[in-house]
Amino acid sequence: MGLNYQSTGERFSREFESEANYIPIETDTLKRSVITRRLTIRSCILVVAFILSLPILFETSAHLRNQCPLSPEARDRMRGEWQKEVLVQENLRHEWQREEEERRHKRDEWQREVEEREHLERERLEQEKRERQKMDMFWDQVRAHRCTTYGTREYTAYLANLPFDYPQRVEACKETQLEIHGKSYFPKHCENQGQRTVMGRWEINHNEPDCVPFWSWFKDKGCTSEGSGKRRFEHYLENLPAGGDWREFCATTPISFHGMHFPGAETCFQYNHGTYGQWEVEDSSC
Repeated sequence: MGLNYQSTGERFSREFESEANYIPIETDTLKRSVITRRLTIRSCILVVAFILSLPILFETSAHLRNQCPLSPEARDRMRGEWQKEVLVQENLRHEWQREEEERRHKRDEWQREVEEREHLERERLEQEKRERQKMDMFWDQVRAHRCTTYGTREYTAYLANLPFDYPQRVEACKETQLEIHGKSYFPKHCENQGQRTVMGRWEINHNEPDCVPFWSWFKDKGCTSEGSGKRRFEHYLENLPAGGDWREFCATTPISFHGMHFPGAETCFQYNHGTYGQWEVEDSSC
């Protein structure tokens, strides 16, 4: 068997001619497309992995920064800022305490002033009372007037023994009692009429039988309307005081009937010089 020797120059020459005469085919194009897609997928994977690793990198960086000791200059600067803040807060606290002390002091002053005024007022009233007692003021020309409302009559009187130049006339009127029906009453109103004349007015609702009218017979007026659930009753007012306001006495004269109590009539009217009151009460039969 014979050996086939081939020189290097000849082999290189044939390879060069083979590459020069190479013609691309469809299989080569498909290979390049597959390689390109693989590179694209790898690039996308690398990008996604980098994005997902960013929070870990930031957290690690922050942790490293926190673990790194501050320089002496930075610590001194921070300590100085803290001391300034503490000083500001302390000054604010002292300012608030000072303002609270001022408010407390003002409240104490106001309270002392109020107590002083009340004390002076009590002394003034006591002094006026002693002066009135020395002058022996009393009520004169006591008169009973008309009935004003149920069980109530008006009285008037004039303050006697009043000095001509006495300045507190109305105050003397308010502080002087009048005895009526065995009881003492201060006036309800005082009128300074000048020329040493002060009149007091009273409204007495004790032991005034002539001012007490009453309801007599009553009439059932029937249901107010069909399905209303209410029934109307009517009463006649007896013993109406002469000169009295019939509307006032009708509205203030109490009554009780059918187990119910009313302070006065719900509706009032007059018929043939008589005064009548009406009430509407619940009634399921209506």
